[in-house]
Amino acid sequence: MKETFRKIFISVLLSAPVAFSPLVMAQDPVADAVEAAKGAPRNQGLNRAAGDALKEAGRYAEAIQFYMKGGNLGNLGAAEAAYYMYDFEGARNYLDKYIQKRTPSEAEKDVNYTYGLKSEPIDWADYLSTRIDLGRSMLDRVEKIQVIDSVNVPAEEFFDFIKIARNAGSLQGVPVVERVINNEVLDLLKLSDIMSPAYVTESGDDMIWVGVDANGGSTMYESSRLADDSWDIPRRMFDYATVFGTEEGTSVAYPFLMADGVSLYFAADGEESLGGLDIFISRRDEDGFLQPSNIGMPYNSPYNDYMYAVDEQNGVGWWATDRNRIPGMVTVYTFIPQDLRINYEVGSEGLADFARIKSIASTWAEGADYSALKRRIENAAEARRQSVAYDFDFALPDGRVLHRLSDFRSAMARSAMQEYLKEKKALEKAKDYLEELRRKYASGDKSIANEILQREEYIESKAADMRMLSNQVVNSEI
Repeated sequence: MKETFRKIFISVLLSAPVAFSPLVMAQDPVADAVEAAKGAPRNQGLNRAAGDALKEAGRYAEAIQFYMKGGNLGNLGAAEAAYYMYDFEGARNYLDKYIQKRTPSEAEKDVNYTYGLKSEPIDWADYLSTRIDLGRSMLDRVEKIQVIDSVNVPAEEFFDFIKIARNAGSLQGVPVVERVINNEVLDLLKLSDIMSPAYVTESGDDMIWVGVDANGGSTMYESSRLADDSWDIPRRMFDYATVFGTEEGTSVAYPFLMADGVSLYFAADGEESLGGLDIFISRRDEDGFLQPSNIGMPYNSPYNDYMYAVDEQNGVGWWATDRNRIPGMVTVYTFIPQDLRINYEVGSEGLADFARIKSIASTWAEGADYSALKRRIENAAEARRQSVAYDFDFALPDGRVLHRLSDFRSAMARSAMQEYLKEKKALEKAKDYLEELRRKYASGDKSIANEILQREEYIESKAADMRMLSNQVVNSEI
C-alpha cells in the first residue's frame, strides 16, 4: 500500500509502458487462478491465489469468496479486500480472526514486511489494523459535496485538465522550476532530481515544488523572486519527521497554494494517510506552515489521491485520484467547494458509496443545473489560453523562457528548435497511435501485440532523441 515518491511519479507522470505491455496482457492470470481454485476447492493455497488475483483486479467481493476457503491466511486477504470496499467493519472482523489464529511463523513473516523507504520491519497486520481504524474514523465524517463532473485522463497529463482561472496561479512543469534551481543549488540542497508539476502564483513571484533527495525521499521547497529578478535559495517547507513520523518513509507531491497565500494542499503518504497518497492541508502563519491534517473523505481513499486545487473566482475545485483503477489513467473530479464543511450524518444510508463517489449524480442538489458553472469553467480556461497564446515554452539555464522562434538570438538555435518541434510533433503523433493500438488490444485484437512493443521501443528512442535536441538548442543559444 505504501509507495515511494519516485515510484508514484514513474507510474503517474510517465505512465510506464509495462502497464499496457502485451507480454503482461497476453494471458488472463485472474481466469487461470480462478479455474485452478475451482478445480481443487479444498486447496487453501489455490483459493488464496485466486483471491489475490481477484483482489489485484479490483474484484473484491469475489476475492473474499475464495479467501474464505484459504485457511487463516485467507482471513488476512479478506480483510484487505474488505478494506478496499470501504467495509471497514468487515475488514476489522476478518483481521481480528487472522490475528487470533495466526501461527508464530505467520507472525514472523508479518513483522518482516517492509514498505516504501522505511528500513525497519513492521507488522503488516498491525499496519493494516491502523489503516482500518483510520478508514472507519474517516467514514464518520464524509464531507457532503456536489461533484458536477469527472473525466478519466492520461496519468501524465492530468494537471492539464484542471482548468483553474489565472488568478488561482498555475501548475508548471520541470523547465519552469529549472529557472529557479541549478545544479549548484541541487548539490547544496542534496537533491538528486526535480519533479513536476510545480505550483506558481499568479504573479509568478512564488513557486512551490517537490524534489527527490539523494536517498530517494521527497522534500517540498518554496522559493520567491527577488528584486533583481533572481530567485532566493529554496526553503524547505516541513520537518517531515515531525509531521509524518518517519522522514525517510514519507512521500509528498503536487502542492497547491490557495490565492490567500495561507492554505496549502498537497499529497503525502505519511502515517495519517489512508491509502498511498492522501490529500492534506496546512496553513501558514508567521513562523511557517503548521502541522498538516488529512482532509478526509470523499477526497481521500484507500488508493492514491494526488492533487486538490480550487478556483475561488469561479467557485469550483478539482481533485485527482487513481481509485477507479484504470491502467495508465487518473480520474479528475470537478466539485463545488464549501466555505463551511458539512458532513453526512453518521450512519447515513449509502455513506460508503458517497465516500467513494460511486455515483456523481447522487451528490447533486435536487433540481440543480450546473450548465452555467461549467460554462464559466470553460470560459476561464479559454481566457487563460488566449492570454498565453505562445507557440511553446522553452526554458534556458540563464532564466529566460522562450515562446516563439523569433525569441531566439542565435540562428543556429532557431534551426535546432525547428527540428525539436518537428520531432516533438512526431512523438506526440506516435503516442496517439500507440494509444489507439492499446485500445484495440484491450478490445480483443491480440494480433497487434508485437506492433505495440515495437511502438513502445520507438517512442522510448524518440524521447531520447528529444533530450539530445533540447541540449543542442540550449548549447546553440547560450
